[in-house]
Amino acid sequence: MKKTIFTLLLLAMATMLSAQSLQIELDGQAFENGETVICPFNEAFYEYALLLNIRNNSNHDQSVVVEQDIVTTFDDVMVTFCWGVCLIPTTNPAVSPEVVIPANTLSPEEFAIHISIPDFETGTVKIIYTAYDASNPDEKVTLTVLAGQTANVAENNFTLGQAYPNPASSQIHFNYTNNDGSLVNVVVYNLLGQEVKSQMVSGSHGRINFDVTDLQAGIYFCSILVGNTAVKTEKFIVKR
Repeated sequence: MKKTIFTLLLLAMATMLSAQSLQIELDGQAFENGETVICPFNEAFYEYALLLNIRNNSNHDQSVVVEQDIVTTFDDVMVTFCWGVCLIPTTNPAVSPEVVIPANTLSPEEFAIHISIPDFETGTVKIIYTAYDASNPDEKVTLTVLAGQTANVAENNFTLGQAYPNPASSQIHFNYTNNDGSLVNVVVYNLLGQEVKSQMVSGSHGRINFDVTDLQAGIYFCSILVGNTAVKTEKFIVKR
């Protein structure tokens, strides 16, 4: 009995020691340390953008900085990230100013990423972001962000309405228009960029329906693909 209790205490201590003191979140959903995510395209501003937060899970305040390391890019790509201030770095890696996050609190500042890619570039931009305590760099969390250019010609032929209901628990729906009436693939991706559902649609307009009862709670993206390129994307949440 004593041995069992001692083992449980050791396991509890190990769990406490290994817990992440910092985590990066999107709309309240936390990323695992080291995860890779696909950056969605913002049609209103014609850029790829992520609006994130950083949470301090420790019992003390932390002065957090964010380091940006651009691994893969192209000519004329502009990357801006905001943490305390908005930066268009001239060096790589680049480090932000410090932002104090109180103990057990979500960051007062938004962690924003903006990536602008010229029309003629069709590859993928890869960036690693690391948030860490300025006084203890070992207290850190990393997130890899991937962004790729949208096909502008094809995009003008399609619209994809916002998801409803959102959040969803059983069914998710999207209204769409397809000006050229071609057969296109509609794909649902998770935050890791993994395809979890797909269907082919055609016709000038209609409604896309997906059963989400088999999906885990979290954030997903629904994209219309032309070839292998996403020309329209909408975000939705599955709730349990």
